[in-house]
Amino acid sequence: MDYNIGCKIKELRKYWNMTQAELAHDICSQAMVSTIEKNENVFISAQLLFQISQRLGVNIDYFFQDTKLPKYNYVNDVCEQITTLIQSKKYNEAYEMVRLEKKNPHFSKVNHLKQFLLWREAICINYLKGNKLKALELLDESLSYSETSYKNYSVREIEIFISKAILLNELQRWTEADELYTKILHYAKKSPAIRSNAIFINIYYNAARNANMLKDYKKAHNFCNEGILICKKEQSVFLLGYLYYLKAQTLFKINGKYSEEILKLYKEALWVFEK
Repeated sequence: MDYNIGCKIKELRKYWNMTQAELAHDICSQAMVSTIEKNENVFISAQLLFQISQRLGVNIDYFFQDTKLPKYNYVNDVCEQITTLIQSKKYNEAYEMVRLEKKNPHFSKVNHLKQFLLWREAICINYLKGNKLKALELLDESLSYSETSYKNYSVREIEIFISKAILLNELQRWTEADELYTKILHYAKKSPAIRSNAIFINIYYNAARNANMLKDYKKAHNFCNEGILICKKEQSVFLLGYLYYLKAQTLFKINGKYSEEILKLYKEALWVFEK
């Protein structure tokens, strides 16, 4: 079956406004990229295709959308378990898994898996030990394993930046967090790899919280509106109650008094929380 891998690589490279030389840097020769993009009869190793996919910020299966790849393997299963534990706020169990897997060659010898574990370790250390500076250091270390270029970011890298912005907010470094949210939104909107709007809802809510701390109430209000619009479009209640509540608060700060609209927003927030 012909998957037109070369065409997909070229389209994605051009989408990111990346030259062949930039894509090839430290991976292969520019001539090899040119040959691949022309779909000439050339053998592309799994390792080469993996490195190219990492540079372009997509999973390798992006190039094989018609195939039925195995859904689970050991590594994916471990990553999913750690993520589920963190989402369930079971930080002790997640931290133990991270510490164990850091010794596993399947993780310790692969950059994007080392990145994943450092990201998850940072979150655990923040909530278990309250050591926010150490957590921030780990997040920056995890980003050092990025294999994309300076022109794009993978979905995971965007999620790590979100974690960093949240942490900066908790450290009351609101201006830095605000600048980072601007960067996150720029790259998230451009990314062809983001398939879940939950990421955008998360960005808008946390960016709104941060803008509120900066007393930029109009900006916070606009972020809330963006998040609410996505929730309604996707028929999702993810963070919707919090968005309604925060929008009500920002409106009060803007207008200096309560109104029917604000009371309605509080009622809508309560309705979501009680669901």
